[in-house]
Amino acid sequence: MPLVTLSEVLAAKDQYCAVGAFSTYDLYTAQGIIQGAERANLPVIAMVGGPVLARPGNEYIGKILVELAEKAAVPVVVFLDHAKDFGVCLRAMKMGFSAVMIDGSHLSFEENISLTSKVVEAARCLGVSVEGELGALAGIEDGEEVKNSKMTDPQRVSEFIAATGVDALAVSIGNAHGLYNGEPNLNFDILKECEGQSKIPLVLHGGTGLTKNQFALAVEHGIKKINIGTEVKKAYIEAFIATHQHKPNSYDMIGVPQACKEAVSDLVYEKLRFFDSDWRKSI
Repeated sequence: MPLVTLSEVLAAKDQYCAVGAFSTYDLYTAQGIIQGAERANLPVIAMVGGPVLARPGNEYIGKILVELAEKAAVPVVVFLDHAKDFGVCLRAMKMGFSAVMIDGSHLSFEENISLTSKVVEAARCLGVSVEGELGALAGIEDGEEVKNSKMTDPQRVSEFIAATGVDALAVSIGNAHGLYNGEPNLNFDILKECEGQSKIPLVLHGGTGLTKNQFALAVEHGIKKINIGTEVKKAYIEAFIATHQHKPNSYDMIGVPQACKEAVSDLVYEKLRFFDSDWRKSI
């Protein structure tokens, strides 16, 4: 199965379903993500964060992921997540990534359009999909007033899409990276307005910790890609600790990583099936 772009995967899906996107950190998370997708027989998006790729030596993670994706039995998008500058996006594209996210949410609206458009122009030449972001994800530590101020303005969605030519758009509706303190408060009214203004797929970041009902409502109202990062790390580390503690004196560098890979695979399998069709049971 060839490596595919984000546009190809999202266009092939039913109108009312989403594709899971999972953060990748090493060989075992990469293998676990693809293995989980193959078990589910569903496409998957394997992400490498811009800050991860920027670290010295970490380009090998990207290269390994591209190679694994090219050999996978299901469609795999190799995706650069939350890149803040053009250079990192170009680097990922040249490495064979099939999609990139340029995050200009920290900039003014005009500057965000300018940066995102530059990435889109380069990506078009290389056959790569681009995700942009409008609005900004608040931190877990932010209060409700701050979170509200960072949410996506639905009235600017169509203008941003037309000006940049992005293939998908990440929106902010009260979602956040990391673990939520209590149940997250998502503004589905804003999501509904964004859906009405957008002719391209919408993306939800900060998926770890959302309830099944919240995921289901998100998919019902236009979300086509859902990012899971912290939950991947949690599954990996918990499997590492449990397996090591079972035989702490063995320092099992074969069994422990395999257990971590299986934990990630199980997580991906369950999430992909839920986002694809099982979400309907939670409405």
